[in-house]
Amino acid sequence: MRRIWKVAVVILLVASLLSPALAQRGLELRLGLGQSVSLGLGLEAPLERNLALRGFVDIFPSGPVFRGAGELLFKSDLGQVDQDLRGIRPYFGGGLGLEFDQNGTNLGLTLGLGVEFLLDPRTGLFLEGGYFYPFGRSGDGRLVLGATLR
Repeated sequence: MRRIWKVAVVILLVASLLSPALAQRGLELRLGLGQSVSLGLGLEAPLERNLALRGFVDIFPSGPVFRGAGELLFKSDLGQVDQDLRGIRPYFGGGLGLEFDQNGTNLGLTLGLGVEFLLDPRTGLFLEGGYFYPFGRSGDGRLVLGATLR
């Protein structure tokens, strides 16, 4: 019965992410590689010229474990410095994350450092190193590969 509730929560989270994604936001498709593989969806919203707010939900099928987080990212376009580097966007940031597994719920900090390569103004590929540090146990890092569709 608990699995049904977890699946229902994930479906509701995905639905809540997809509805605002249609209103000038970026939808992220994520593949995480680390101690275990994860798949996820995210939503990114620009706040200012170099700031973005990102929320994502990842599922680790080996657990099953669900991890959701909200992050504030500083994301600058190197094209502001040199026109030849236009479309390369390094970023870093962090926020709060929540992990649901068989042992309960863990609240923690998330940190991200990555680079996004814009293929065109509406599509980008990104490579990110992410770290989740839950309060009460040791954290884990992973490499995230993904695409952003605006």
